[in-house]
Amino acid sequence: MKAKKHKHLLPLLLLCLLSCSDGINDKLEGKWQLQEVESNGRKEKVDTLYYNFQSSLFMYQIYHPSSDSFSHCYGFKVMETTNRVKLELTAYSNSLNKFLPQTDWTTPQRHFVIEQITDNRLVLNSEEKRYFFRKF
Repeated sequence: MKAKKHKHLLPLLLLCLLSCSDGINDKLEGKWQLQEVESNGRKEKVDTLYYNFQSSLFMYQIYHPSSDSFSHCYGFKVMETTNRVKLELTAYSNSLNKFLPQTDWTTPQRHFVIEQITDNRLVLNSEEKRYFFRKF
């Protein structure tokens, strides 16, 4: 009788593990406004950058207050582990050579560790910088 009980626990455990990773992926969905960047102990306020997540798609948006306009670049999101995400920008709609200098990205691909994610707060860590977002 005990063997049957343990046999039913394995699928339940696997389901729990899968739902945990899907939970992080689901929480990433939507538009996130960057609020602050921390680097070398210094914090800088930011409110013109947005990361947009939809399934495996990603869009980096920059708001330009002087012209009341946005520039953007599309890309892809890959969950590498439950707390590590790879973002990759593509050159479909904008030239990466023009877009990347507007960002702190040095290459079209970045790996981020998800330090914290809730329904309205996201903290990412990459290349010795911490990025603090709010759900927009």
